[in-house]
Amino acid sequence: MGDIPPFFHSFEHDEPFHTCLTCEQAFHKIDAPYTVTKVFKGPECVFEYGMCLPCRKNMADSFSEESRQRITAFFEGSPNLALRSEEIGHSQNHEDWIKNCATCRTPLTEVIDYSVACMGFGSNMIFDPFPMMVCSDCEQKVQEHLSKSTREQWDKFILDNFDGPPADALKPDGVPILV
Repeated sequence: MGDIPPFFHSFEHDEPFHTCLTCEQAFHKIDAPYTVTKVFKGPECVFEYGMCLPCRKNMADSFSEESRQRITAFFEGSPNLALRSEEIGHSQNHEDWIKNCATCRTPLTEVIDYSVACMGFGSNMIFDPFPMMVCSDCEQKVQEHLSKSTREQWDKFILDNFDGPPADALKPDGVPILV
């Protein structure tokens, strides 16, 4: 573990994420890890959030069983996840972990739109399999196999939690996966 680097701090507030987007509990007061997720459209971070694992699980549980199975199969079926753990599992430099798409290994320097996520506990980053970057091509592959109800649930999450440009920027193609 190491400190969560500024790249995974809130760009909007210029500081680390302190509370869960959903339950609003302070991360330092709960005995659970949390994730920080950021979605980039080109060089711009169009939305970002921190979410505790219990709330992340609740959101994932709201997705259809079929969609959850397909998301799991997509990530577990990627030999690149295991390979990256072997190659960089010793590294505690977040840049090593996000320099390539976690599933297809396309270099970050060659993608335009992508999502990144890290896992934290307190002020520390937890490594392997996080942090990770997933390119928009891989996100699209997952989205193509999701149920209508799951896409609607994700749209509701975006619209309920983000005003204006973030919600607009993610429609209609969205990013309906929990990285």
